[in-house]
Amino acid sequence: MIGRLGVPEEQVVAIPEAAGPQFVPVEDEEALGRVRRKYRLPGRYLLSVGSLEPGKNRAGLVRAYAQLRSEGVDCPLVVAGQPAWRFEDELALVRQLGLDEQVRFLGYVPDDDLPALYSGAELLAFPSLYEGFGLPVLEAMACGTPVVTANVSATAEVAADAAMLVDPRDVAALAQAMGLLLSDETLRAELRARGLERAKQFSWQRTARETLCVYQQVATRT
Repeated sequence: MIGRLGVPEEQVVAIPEAAGPQFVPVEDEEALGRVRRKYRLPGRYLLSVGSLEPGKNRAGLVRAYAQLRSEGVDCPLVVAGQPAWRFEDELALVRQLGLDEQVRFLGYVPDDDLPALYSGAELLAFPSLYEGFGLPVLEAMACGTPVVTANVSATAEVAADAAMLVDPRDVAALAQAMGLLLSDETLRAELRARGLERAKQFSWQRTARETLCVYQQVATRT
């Protein structure tokens, strides 16, 4: 934004968001089972969360998932998010690659269901090309779900060393990262622990404090 708008760097303050208090690891089998039944989910699945639009790089994710399938990985990809724009291209790509039975589009998922949806997933794949923050990354971490995300934009800053970071335009690298995380339980456990600690560093109280501080600073200059 600084470069595009020509705004002096000293006039820009980045204030982080946070996952809501409902985003915690769901371990209750009844709660997990309720969400699995509601959305007809299998015992193991990969998860993608976010609106259906090109910036989320769902096309790259689907191609990476197709590569995983060709290598023998049998774990459906579940996509939670409402259609936004050019979502038809993503649906067409799934059909083109013959993945209609393996890629599940849930549409909009209510906030009440998201914690269990995250908690039941093997991993969250969020290779977005551009994000102002990337809230699903933090929500997944707060639920103890390992994350693969982009090494560009805000997601890399949000995730820090608590996720696997990949070039979102490198389909092979994305497939490799997901495959490694699926096959390595020790790595998944490590990222779960790191993610939970990383998520604790963000809160809406912190967001409010930092926002108030900016208002106070601006008010004293007028």
